Amino acid sequence: MKKSFLLLIIHLGFLFPLAAQINFSIEPIISSSLGKYDEYVLSFSGKGMVSKLEWQELPLFKIGTAAELSINSFLINADFFYGLPFNCGKMFDSDWNDYGLKTTYSISNNYAKRNYSFSLSAGYKFELVKITLVPQISFEYVYDFFQTNEGHGWYGSEKYSKTGVDVSWDSPDARYYKKLSRISLSRKNWYFFSGINIFIPMSDKFLVHAGSFIAPFAYTYNSDYHYDDNGKNQDFYLKSSQNMLFSRFKESLGFRYKINQKISASFTTNIIFGDIQKGILEGWEQYAGTDVFLADMRFGIKIIF
Repeated sequence: MKKSFLLLIIHLGFLFPLAAQINFSIEPIISSSLGKYDEYVLSFSGKGMVSKLEWQELPLFKIGTAAELSINSFLINADFFYGLPFNCGKMFDSDWNDYGLKTTYSISNNYAKRNYSFSLSAGYKFELVKITLVPQISFEYVYDFFQTNEGHGWYGSEKYSKTGVDVSWDSPDARYYKKLSRISLSRKNWYFFSGINIFIPMSDKFLVHAGSFIAPFAYTYNSDYHYDDNGKNQDFYLKSSQNMLFSRFKESLGFRYKINQKISASFTTNIIFGDIQKGILEGWEQYAGTDVFLADMRFGIKIIF
């Protein structure tokens, strides 16, 4: 009896690969992202603005690879991207006093030092006439490390103004500095998305696809470091975190062109966005906030093995 059961298991193990339709593909990708991350310090009430740092990606170039495993209608996707270390736009820094007067405004070049991301998703295909629906869940991790250089700015707080009292950053009594100390940002984002992809064949070779997703949970951790390059102040950190529920969204749109049975080319745009979400500013009696708008454009060549 035991031998018969064991033989049955072994027999089914050999038959499963024959019965299942298994496909595996690799897709080298080049990518360019356009957008910005905003970092806020809010008053203890959470209503007044104290500081805002706007970190641009205009653009941030990346290289990466995606892999897909399909077993019948079940899909598993994974990808990894690495950001190339170049200047990628500007960083704008603004400060306000307790009465809502903007006293500081500075502009610096933004340099991408270490940037990478990883995602893993699973979905199931449903064929409806000519349209394919794929409900999907995914996890995405994004790490960014930016650092400013070659900055200049206008400072009107009482510490810097010519009158010794707070003035607007664009007042003649504000002081202008043509060289500023560096600021760096280390940001870690965890996204847990769920949603649906739709695939619509336009011809035997041309396919259009779109997706819409929401993150039931997302988490962001920011750590920005203010350097004392001029020797006038002390270096200091600002660290903050945000737990976010149903406040981060992702939309995608793209197409795929089949070159032959094994090779296809694709172009896809993914947009991740969300408004200000408040969190904790470590060591300060203030709140922190963050928002995001980022469009990622990808071109890839998919090879099926």
